[in-house]
Amino acid sequence: MSLRFLILPQMLAALDVGAESIGISADGPYCEELESMGLRHLSLPSSTRGMDLAADLRAARQFWSILREERPDVLHTHTPKPGVYGRILGRIGGVPIVINTVHGLYATPDDPLGKRMVVYALEWLAGRFSDRELVQSAEDLELMARWRLAPRSRLRLLGNGVDLRRFDRSRVDEDARDAIRRELGAKPDDIVVGSVGRLVAEKGFRELFAAASKLPDGYVVVCVGPEEPTKADGLTQQELDDARTAGIRLLGMRTDVDTLYAAMDVFVLPSHREGFPRAAMEASAMGLPVIASDIRGCREVVAHGENGLLVPVGDVQALERAIVDVGSHRETRADMSSAARERAVADFDERRVVRTVMSAYVDAARAKGLYDLASALSGPATEPATRSAVASDVEFMARLHSAAISTGFLPTLGIRFMRRLYRALVEYPEAVVLVAEDAHGPIGFVAGVTNTTDFYRYFLRRHGIAASVAAFARVVHPRALKRAIETLGYDSPGVDARAELLSMAVISQARGRGIGQQLGSALLTRLRERNAGAVRVVVGMGNESAVRLYRQLGFRNAAIIEIHEGESSLVLVSP
Repeated sequence: MSLRFLILPQMLAALDVGAESIGISADGPYCEELESMGLRHLSLPSSTRGMDLAADLRAARQFWSILREERPDVLHTHTPKPGVYGRILGRIGGVPIVINTVHGLYATPDDPLGKRMVVYALEWLAGRFSDRELVQSAEDLELMARWRLAPRSRLRLLGNGVDLRRFDRSRVDEDARDAIRRELGAKPDDIVVGSVGRLVAEKGFRELFAAASKLPDGYVVVCVGPEEPTKADGLTQQELDDARTAGIRLLGMRTDVDTLYAAMDVFVLPSHREGFPRAAMEASAMGLPVIASDIRGCREVVAHGENGLLVPVGDVQALERAIVDVGSHRETRADMSSAARERAVADFDERRVVRTVMSAYVDAARAKGLYDLASALSGPATEPATRSAVASDVEFMARLHSAAISTGFLPTLGIRFMRRLYRALVEYPEAVVLVAEDAHGPIGFVAGVTNTTDFYRYFLRRHGIAASVAAFARVVHPRALKRAIETLGYDSPGVDARAELLSMAVISQARGRGIGQQLGSALLTRLRERNAGAVRVVVGMGNESAVRLYRQLGFRNAAIIEIHEGESSLVLVSP
């Protein structure tokens, strides 16, 4: 149910960028429907909603087997138990990107201290294994930051959303609405009060049933949602039978809730605990006044007195009074209806949520230097543009250089050294550092200077100590130190070119699109504008693709040198 009704748009978004999208859960009635949409479903037979430690351990073991078999690039965990063991096993299993959505912390500030400490401890532990924590509730986000349940740099506010095109009252004409109301047994002037959710105590159905018994004539109460007899707080058969006897319509699980909302006049959600209630958002999008418990999540859907009312948790009298207050005043309902739709359009668009999720995947991949993965997740390529590099590009350039030019000596000095080097290049007035990017972010770079010797003097003067500390563990061996000195101080005898193209790299996902040629041409133009004269580039003799590119840019063979003993490099010059 979670895959089908909570996160389906996110799974389909992965398909839209050309990825394979796999849902892992217990089996259920929606597996075939998911498969028909192009998704793949893998069974986790021991996964349960209830408390069963033995079953949870079996589910974790089954999940581990799936990870080892599938080797996913991105793992996105949802719901409390899979969110804990999924994050931990995903990181241990070597999944490159691990994301978790916090649909609602399983403990609220009103819960007993013991429960809160257990829940917070598990979240703190699991949060150390993820790359991003997408938190639906702003209140949960603030609590997680305050209690440091996850590093602040990994926390993102996700919010929640629904399909505003489907949940739009204008799609249901009056004749269809009247027909649904007749099906529910409601007269034209009756007030139809609806609620959608699993029939469990946590959703506040006991309070709603009690309040319904006190409502005056002319009110019809409709409840949509599956029975959950196996849950510890599932309503008993006697409670359900009594509700039916009292005239409450229990419709069971329905997939046509959009049309059912159109038949309602007021929506009620008297939950004890919510993350960010989807049903309340759907009802709001359908222009229904929403009466909900004054709790986390509900407070983010309902602005008290504007698009609905908030009532204390478990207060049957307050719930009954709120239903009558809204139901008996046509003008109040009309004003709240307009405000509800406006709030939904402004804050509850699931397309924004999907964009946030996909951006989290891409951002996490880029932060870890996985640029090919980031590019693949970004969707179809757009026409790249070239711009001057800025300080925020340093991490990208340092990591891409380390990955794409890994056979060179500089990357062996470590990523901290590479950051220092590119920070110096961005700062240096006589350097030209350009970045190619498309709509999804940087995809390549090139760096050059008007005078190589002057740049390295600047680098040693301004960054030498910090760079030495960063590379100390890598150059402590005499041979490594010798190679570092050779790299910084090499010369090209007989080559009259002080300007140099120092480095250029393009993520592999973007190669073959002419980006290297675009970057190289732009660099040469910028250097010539500074009267740099001839420009040289040094490339390993065996790097045929790079040599071919430089010759296309107008470079010609000038010399063969050995920067390091036994390693021949070709010096090319562009006049």
